[in-house]
Amino acid sequence: MSDVVEVFTADEIARRVAAVGQAIRADSQGGVFLLGILKGAAVFLSDLLRAIDGDVSYGFIDVVRDISDTETATAVEIDYVSYTDIAHRNVYVIKDVVSTGVIENYLLTQLRIHSPASLRLVALIDRPSHRTVDLRVDYAAFEVADSEGASFAGYGLELDGRFGNLPFIGRV
Repeated sequence: MSDVVEVFTADEIARRVAAVGQAIRADSQGGVFLLGILKGAAVFLSDLLRAIDGDVSYGFIDVVRDISDTETATAVEIDYVSYTDIAHRNVYVIKDVVSTGVIENYLLTQLRIHSPASLRLVALIDRPSHRTVDLRVDYAAFEVADSEGASFAGYGLELDGRFGNLPFIGRV
């Protein structure tokens, strides 16, 4: 684990997830539907689900993308792992790390076609300095204001299939 330098402790993560959950509940009108992007958002979504009081449900999607050029990667296919009709629902798209915003922008555009009552983007880690498109994250547990390309691992975030089980988030 010497490859991973702790950035956010397990306690910091728990506090921030609770705060994001409270903010979502305070801002939503009625039920909340969390739509997690696999696989990186799974742990974040499960903790966030428990941090929101009242009527909350969830589902998962997988976005298959062309990653030949990471700066302009485009989504090729959206796979509803657990399809749910989102029409007239308050939908919160849960993402692990939002960097360039290209995939998220595409996904939100496609989801708007299904007429949700509201559509918000929630990030575990927001990296706005990496944006290549105009995209706003509505809720972020952590905002990282850096320009370096370091990767994150831990708390469900894997790097080459490793480190996802760490209770903290670190830089690799």
